Amino acid sequence: MEKTETRRQRDFCRAYLRTMDPERAAGVCGCGDGFALLATKAVRERLEKMRETAAGQICREDVLRRLAQLAFGGANDAARLALRWGEADPETLDLSAVAELKVTDKGGLEIKLVDRVRALETLYGLLENDGGGAAELYRALTEAAGGDEGSWDHG
Repeated sequence: MEKTETRRQRDFCRAYLRTMDPERAAGVCGCGDGFALLATKAVRERLEKMRETAAGQICREDVLRRLAQLAFGGANDAARLALRWGEADPETLDLSAVAELKVTDKGGLEIKLVDRVRALETLYGLLENDGGGAAELYRALTEAAGGDEGSWDHG
């Protein structure tokens, strides 16, 4: 049976890699001080192994799919957050289109979205260098839209 401390470290590392925020990650897994955990050798080694594993699992199609999501994804939840600042729960919103959040001096919220044109240019550049890229883009867009391939047809 796995030790509780090791399990907490693993849970912290997973949460940290998702959020990149040591305090939030520690809060998610109930591990106390996230910065103190991040300073330990065991956690740093575990994070490095997890990063290496994740890097080896990312493939070209993952990158294409993510770029397609950034280029064509909705910003409804970001607008909901901006319009209902203080009421909306950011934990329940899809904020993947958000590049930057800033609380203004007047207590408002400034939201910058990802640069869709840049995402499209990058996506196009990746596809231009590959003869079968159009089929990959079509597949990535279909998966990003959560539909089947026939859902893009209008006829």
